[in-house]
Amino acid sequence: MKWNTITYLALGIIVTLALAAYSSAPEERSKIQTSENMQKRQEIQMKSYPAAEGEALSQGARTNKKPVESQERQPLSVTEASTSIIKALSEKDMETVASWASADGVRFSPFANIDPVHDLVFTPDEISNLLRDPTRYVWRTLPDMDDDKIKMTYADYHLKYVYNKDFIHDGENAVNVLLGKDAHPGNLHEIYPEANHDFVEFHVKGTDAEGKDWHTLRLVFEQIGQDHILIGIVHDQGIP
Repeated sequence: MKWNTITYLALGIIVTLALAAYSSAPEERSKIQTSENMQKRQEIQMKSYPAAEGEALSQGARTNKKPVESQERQPLSVTEASTSIIKALSEKDMETVASWASADGVRFSPFANIDPVHDLVFTPDEISNLLRDPTRYVWRTLPDMDDDKIKMTYADYHLKYVYNKDFIHDGENAVNVLLGKDAHPGNLHEIYPEANHDFVEFHVKGTDAEGKDWHTLRLVFEQIGQDHILIGIVHDQGIP
């Protein structure tokens, strides 16, 4: 009887510790992911860009340089993060994009009005291989389109709904600011609340007489401590 009592007490302690560990798991996973992402980004950038110099894009800035982690290995600012990602997108370097991605995945939205249910979400491992993926995915279904859906490989989607303009050299960019006279957020702040999210907007002005053929790409980040994790890539464009 004494042995059974001790056994029950031991089991109770084990259960209590397990519950405590489970309750703190999301926070610990975020810390682990942040650390793993930073290490992976450092490895990628140091391998390709050994010089410890970099220049972040600011609103209206133009640069061909890529940023690298500082020698202290501190988290990059959202501006520096977006610079790294937009450069990677321009060069179809999906491994670097994946190194910034949330473990839960990145949502790809072809229009400003985000569909949180049907817009496709890809994990970091999937993002790394997207350009080589032959699958023709349905990216959005719309009743006013001829075939009712956007169905294509990611390689085609990338050219039409991600880096479809030279956002680095022909555009301007800003943090948490809508650019262009016809800019609208859609449901951006509803899906990604401002309290714990930032977005960087890249905008190319229209070239027609009324400037209605503009293009915008928004990189959406979740704030995790001092770091920023990519969770959304939102495309938008005007209708001439």
